[in-house]
Amino acid sequence: MHRALPGSILAGLLSLAAVVGCASSASMRAAEAGRFDELRRALHDELRRGALDSDDARAIARAVAEGEIARATPPSGIDLLRELRTCARPLEDALAERAAGSDAVATAAAMILLEAGLTEPERAKLYANDAAARRSPDKDAALRALEARALVAAEDGPARRARMLDGDQEVRVSALRAAIAAADPSDRGALLEAARLDPYPLARTLAIRAAGAVGGREVVLALRDLWTLSDEPGREAIAEAWAAPRAIDAGGRAQLLWAISTQRGAPAIAAARGLVRAGGDGDGEAVAVLISAIRTSQTRDRVYAILSAPLEDAAVRAALLDARADPDDAVAFAVHARHVDAPPHLIAARERTAATAWLTKLATGTSTRAVLARGVLARAGVRSVVPLLERDLQSREIPVREAAGVGLVDLGEIPRAAPLVADADPRVRSAVACAILSAS
Repeated sequence: MHRALPGSILAGLLSLAAVVGCASSASMRAAEAGRFDELRRALHDELRRGALDSDDARAIARAVAEGEIARATPPSGIDLLRELRTCARPLEDALAERAAGSDAVATAAAMILLEAGLTEPERAKLYANDAAARRSPDKDAALRALEARALVAAEDGPARRARMLDGDQEVRVSALRAAIAAADPSDRGALLEAARLDPYPLARTLAIRAAGAVGGREVVLALRDLWTLSDEPGREAIAEAWAAPRAIDAGGRAQLLWAISTQRGAPAIAAARGLVRAGGDGDGEAVAVLISAIRTSQTRDRVYAILSAPLEDAAVRAALLDARADPDDAVAFAVHARHVDAPPHLIAARERTAATAWLTKLATGTSTRAVLARGVLARAGVRSVVPLLERDLQSREIPVREAAGVGLVDLGEIPRAAPLVADADPRVRSAVACAILSAS
């Protein structure tokens, strides 16, 4: 008597058969070898013959991405791997194999695995120590950064704070990212010091965010002192920190109310956004600030307010309707994009239809905003943009080709996007391969 194969085994065998069948094709052989001109010709031929389906495209995208990882060499290979961070999970095995190497790309692969949650912090620390022992007597900056990023446990506090003072800015950034995850009150002093004095703007911003994660009245008041010394991005980060769960009820709400009543521009909008997200006291005042910014601020701040204002509020919806015909193209675009992107229950069908029509007309053009319109419509499932995206596959502009490939994947047209995994530019190859591998 024959036993039926369990479903998981049967599915695995069928999957293996599909991959093996694809691996014998000219396109798969070219993908595995990184012969992109040959791959591009093969994919176009298979598309023309109707011989390329979504499963084939996924297998080829995986082969291309895994080959890029295996062949990556410093220094350009580090940037190439970073382009693949968004699809680390389906590429876990290839990244783990590359991390077993002995160069800077191996360290970059190990960092991607750690930040994607695909390896434990303790294993990353052991990796950094073992790699340092194999490569040189001292840890290089990349290995110190990897180790610092893994210092998220309570007992790691002294080492984490020491790395916040490292001479390499990437090591300090990694330590500060670890501090955000740790939210350790013992880091408070070091974080506030870094927020004031670190020479690297990103490090200062991360220190502010980490301080917000720690929270408490001391942090809230220290950030108020820091406000007067900070530039606009720093003040936005402070507003975000005041709205953090451990800060909002430790005086953060009062500081956000102060900010929306006394400040202008992006910092005030960031504070209003924080109050809206937190809910409770000050929510109404925050919405009023956002509506005022939609109507009267400079272009950049109006767009920021449009993207931040809660559509659940009827007055916000009315302000957005008023701004649809604004003479400022950036403002009008932001409103129509928000209407198309919004959940259906928050926007009336007639408003969504009007916004779709407006963006569809814009999308036929060649401007940067037309490219963005095609992306918005693709994410919303508007299939009329498929011919426009196919036209963009031939563009000389790298961002246009990249956006076209991602848009086609968003619309489920994975085979049509597949030729871009053989693009001459590695950024396009990586972005489209990741989009294909991440598509459900």
